[in-house]
Amino acid sequence: MSSPARIRRGTRLSAAALAGACLVSGAALAGAGPSAAAPPDAYEVKGVDTSHHNHDATGRAIDWERVARHNAFAFLKATQGTAYADPWFARDFKAASATSLLRAPYHFFDPRSARDGAAQADHFVRTARAAGYSGTRAGELPPVLDVESVPAGGREVCPRDLRADQLRIFLQRVKSAFEVTPIVYTRASFVAGCMGGKGEVFRGHPLWLARYRSGAKEPGNVPGAGAWTFWQYTETERVPGIPGRDGAAGTADRNVYRGTLARLRALAHLGGVPRPASWPALKAGRRGAEVTTVQLLLTARGHATAADGVFGAGTRAGAAAFQKAHGLAADGIVGPATWTRLVLTLKAGDRGPAVTAVQRQLADHGHPVGADGVFGTATEAAVKAFQRARGLGADGIAGPATWRELVGGGRGR
Repeated sequence: MSSPARIRRGTRLSAAALAGACLVSGAALAGAGPSAAAPPDAYEVKGVDTSHHNHDATGRAIDWERVARHNAFAFLKATQGTAYADPWFARDFKAASATSLLRAPYHFFDPRSARDGAAQADHFVRTARAAGYSGTRAGELPPVLDVESVPAGGREVCPRDLRADQLRIFLQRVKSAFEVTPIVYTRASFVAGCMGGKGEVFRGHPLWLARYRSGAKEPGNVPGAGAWTFWQYTETERVPGIPGRDGAAGTADRNVYRGTLARLRALAHLGGVPRPASWPALKAGRRGAEVTTVQLLLTARGHATAADGVFGAGTRAGAAAFQKAHGLAADGIVGPATWTRLVLTLKAGDRGPAVTAVQRQLADHGHPVGADGVFGTATEAAVKAFQRARGLGADGIAGPATWRELVGGGRGR
């Protein structure tokens, strides 16, 4: 959410506030490469993020009804540091809440106040609550912490006083206040260049990663924290409803969600009454979380397949080999008959790529857990929470019924 000329969603920082900050080198930025080659258009669920910068000089309001016709979700800047509140936040949040948009506030972690994560958290919580955000109301997505480099002299620099322990305090305090796990906005390159590659403080939090002007390049994984859930792929896309010159649409940050709209709605407390899930049919050309799950399960079943989320020739060959070995039609299409043979019943103490698949699916359904391939107490608790949400027996064991809900339960909801 920053640009070379300013913090796009914040206030200007003084030169003194940035004195001694380290430059983000080109080598550091190159150290976090793309995780896959899917373009933004490969993801159907899109959204925007806004602040007072999205209101033109005349103060024209955003037409949130129009924005909602072209977007599923919106993140709105609420606060920065320990005192700044976006002057449009309360009005914008109220207007966005009157539409179909799934929405949440975000806080820019100010380097001038980086030594006091608790004060920043308290300021954010107060401001968000005053605008009517509760964290658990239908349509509300989890709150967001924005951590990024800042501009100085036309270049991006690392916040000098940024400390992981203060970020942890902020996240814990906000999670306790709103009773939901916050989302973290950052860049893989920022974690590599400004945090020494140590992103463990963000582990277990849905990640919203920025990567611009990259064509088909998705953001790289954050060291210690994992892959993206939201991807901010541009800061200059014209969005109907955002004020622009001469009546034209203005530009704004644009994002995609890595999952189905049903899953995003579930994350926003709009899951509704669960209906029986159906196994998805996956074939060559498909992309996404379900494809990654197939790839991990194939590997667990002895047919090693790269878990890149792209159903290519290698995945098709692995699926066909598995089908042949189990007396199924070897067409390389993963449908209901293949799924029922492919999934493994997993419980506490199990390890391996199949456990990783469960953990990734749980995180995609709004139950964040580290994808470490170890079925420990945190994974068991997440499985139980998911099962309760889907009306299943909450035994903490990932059996066929749970798998079916994980991979097929998002459709039609």
